[in-house]
Amino acid sequence: VKHFEALGWKDIGTSYYRMSTGTILPVHQDLYKKYIELFNLQGKEQSINRAVIFLEDWQPGHYAEYNDSPYTDWRAGATVEWTYDEPHMAANMGTTPRYTLQVTGHK
Repeated sequence: VKHFEALGWKDIGTSYYRMSTGTILPVHQDLYKKYIELFNLQGKEQSINRAVIFLEDWQPGHYAEYNDSPYTDWRAGATVEWTYDEPHMAANMGTTPRYTLQVTGHK
């Protein structure tokens, strides 16, 4: 959290995610409905940032895609960031769970 505060992020929330084998999140854009409501960001949605931190090294079958670009071969601690409405997807077609930390904030 301190890392993102140093980047100017405010009202930071985190969520750990264990993606089980066979799980696919097709290309989508996050809605942030509760976050927008909690921090009164109606009309300021473009100020919202999200980051995903990979908690383990990449394993076969683990996949992510951000802004139409595939992402594999990550190392534990690698981070991908995007703003409010950028399309992204994730999948686990491997044999082990895929662990990430999701961070949400706004500038």
